[in-house]
Amino acid sequence: MLKEVSLSDNQIRFGKKAEPKQDEESKILPNTIGTRVNQKYDRTLSSITEYPVKGLKGDVNSDFYEFLSMGIIPYIAGSAMFMTMFNLLNKHLSPKASLRGKQIALGVLLYGLGKTLSNDLVTRPVALATGVDIELPYRNVYYPLPTKAGANAEIFPQHQQRKVYDSREFFRKDLIAKDPNYGVAYYDKIAKKVGLGENLNDSVTETTPIIQNIISTTKTAKSLASYAWAGVGVGLALQSSWSDLFDAISNRKRYIKKQGDSFFTSIGSRLKNSYNNTIDVSKTFGKSFLKACKTFWTGDAGTKGYMKHAGKAWLLFTTALTIGGVANVIYRAKHMANLANKDLMDRNQESTVI
Repeated sequence: MLKEVSLSDNQIRFGKKAEPKQDEESKILPNTIGTRVNQKYDRTLSSITEYPVKGLKGDVNSDFYEFLSMGIIPYIAGSAMFMTMFNLLNKHLSPKASLRGKQIALGVLLYGLGKTLSNDLVTRPVALATGVDIELPYRNVYYPLPTKAGANAEIFPQHQQRKVYDSREFFRKDLIAKDPNYGVAYYDKIAKKVGLGENLNDSVTETTPIIQNIISTTKTAKSLASYAWAGVGVGLALQSSWSDLFDAISNRKRYIKKQGDSFFTSIGSRLKNSYNNTIDVSKTFGKSFLKACKTFWTGDAGTKGYMKHAGKAWLLFTTALTIGGVANVIYRAKHMANLANKDLMDRNQESTVI
């Protein structure tokens, strides 16, 4: 047991830190849609409401992770600004100009959607082929520095939403080691998948440089592919088939209160209209999306030359870029394993050890 020690100013005190509870320890989370949505929501909300306040106050616990997380703010603010700017004067513009403004706003949404969803097209195949999932999430629990001195220096555990492979050089081996679902068996599995073999003396050490290579090449492939698929989203938004969706939104049913309608009747009618409108708009969105995919591939009727095949060319390029990026990651990982397995010295030849 450590006794409390007071400094000369009698303000700052150190004591034995209480052992963290099980739910207050950093731990790896399952890489599911629910986990990713929760992490994205938590990180975005904190980036808007918590991290800016800490930074502007000069909080001693404001760190680089929080600074990087706030990078989402320009995306959200910029997207909202562009969507508003292109549609602010729609009622004063011609129908054609109004339609283009709505398409640009939709393009902003599909850009973000394409950029986000396309990540799995790279990371999932890499994880299946090598065993390394660079999107593997974990909940990081840490104890911030005290902001008050003495007995008032209460420290409560805080958490951050991170990924095990955020760092190439210092990925969280400690979490992998203590997690019962991972441990050394996790590295054994990677070694087997990339071709290092089985029953290695030290699979952790032997797979580490290969894992680091996978982290670098996968992140690069993911970044290139995500922007290419974001471009596909913008291209889809510019197809004329979306006019049906915009008409369905503009012509959605609205509740008009009648004389004698009670409060509950009004609420019930509004809920019914909302439900029906949601179903109608969702169905129209699906049909418009399929039509947009078709025209993006074949080109609008009446178009000729490059413009007729531009969408097809971009989609083929994006697909090839994605497949090529994944293939490069897997090839390099297996190539490194192959080099590690090669016998660089013929043991039958005489050699001099210096």
